[in-house]
Amino acid sequence: MSTLPLRASFAHTKAGHCGSGALRDLLAFHRLDYGAGPLSEGAVFGLAGGLGFLYLQLPQMRPPVYLVGRTGTMEEDAAGHLGLGLDVRETDDAAQGWAWVREQIDAGRPPMVWADIKRLEYLRVRMHNTRHDIVVVDYDEDAGVAWIADNDREELQPCSLASLAQARSSTAFPGPNRHRIFVYDWPAILRDPREATRAAIARAVRNMTEGGEALANLTGANGLDGVAAFAADYPTWPDAFGEALDDALKGLWVFVVKAGTGGAMFRSLHATFLHELAGLLEDERLERIGSLYDELTAAWIALSVTAGERDHAGGLVHVETVARLEVAGVDAMREWLAAGSAETRN
Repeated sequence: MSTLPLRASFAHTKAGHCGSGALRDLLAFHRLDYGAGPLSEGAVFGLAGGLGFLYLQLPQMRPPVYLVGRTGTMEEDAAGHLGLGLDVRETDDAAQGWAWVREQIDAGRPPMVWADIKRLEYLRVRMHNTRHDIVVVDYDEDAGVAWIADNDREELQPCSLASLAQARSSTAFPGPNRHRIFVYDWPAILRDPREATRAAIARAVRNMTEGGEALANLTGANGLDGVAAFAADYPTWPDAFGEALDDALKGLWVFVVKAGTGGAMFRSLHATFLHELAGLLEDERLERIGSLYDELTAAWIALSVTAGERDHAGGLVHVETVARLEVAGVDAMREWLAAGSAETRN
C-alpha cells in the first residue's frame, strides 16, 4: 500500500469549464474510460448532457444581462448517464461539511464540492460564483491547508482551510452553496457507451426544448426559448441599456468565451463530445451533427469578437446565425434519436 499523499497520484490539468474539468479528472483518477485512455473534457461534458441555455436581463446589475450555456443539473445527470452512484449532500454546519470532505479523502476518494470563486484565495477574482466546482484532493489540518484541483489553474493549488470554508459557505450570487458535496460511487466500469450517449443526447434535447433546470434556479428564458429571447432582445440593447450598453457587450463577451464556458458558450465542448463518440461508435450521423456544432461554435465566437470590440451592430448578423444553428443542432440531435429508436424497433 502506497504511503504517498493522495495529491501525488492525482493528475490534473487546466480545463475549459469547472464541472466538466472536475469530472474529467475524477474519472481519470478512478481509471474509468472506454478503452482509449482518459475521456476528454468535451466527452465528459457531453456525456453529462450538459448542453443548455439561460438568458435574462438584470437591469439593476452590471453587466445588465446574464447568459449561461449549460444546464443546472449537469453534475447529477452525469451519474445517471455513466452509471455512477451519487449522494448530493448539503449542510449549514461547517464542521459537518468539512467532516464529509475529510472522510472522502481519507477513503481515497477526492470529492467534488461547490465553492465561491471570490472566496478562494488563490484565484483573486472580484466577482462571485458560488456554483464553482472544485475537487478537494488532499489536506493537512496541522498546516491548515488543502490542495485543490481547479479548472482555472494548471496545477493543484494550496488553499488555506479558512479560505476553503468561507468559499463553501457563501451566500453570494447566484445563491447559497451550503457546503455542497457530490459523493460519487465509482463503479468498476462505465455504462455502455452507446447507451450513455443516447441518454446524454436525449437529456441535451430536453434541456433545449423543455428548458431543463436553470443554474441556481435563476428565473429567465431557458433552452431554445432562451435563444429566441436573446436573439429578439439583442437588437434592442442600445435603447434598453443606454449608457450601460458597453457593460452589456462586455458581459456578453465574458459569458461566451471567458467565464468557464470552454471558449464558446459550451458549444465547443458539446461538439468535441459528438466527434469523439461518433468515432468510438463508428456513427457518421453523429459526426455530421458534430460538424454542425462546430459551425455553431464559430458563430458564438464571431459574436464574442464583436462584443469584445463593443460593436453592437456588427453582432447582429452573428446573433441571427447563432439562433438558426441552435435550432438546427437540436433538430439534428432529435432526428438522430428518432432514427436510433426506429432501428431498434426494426
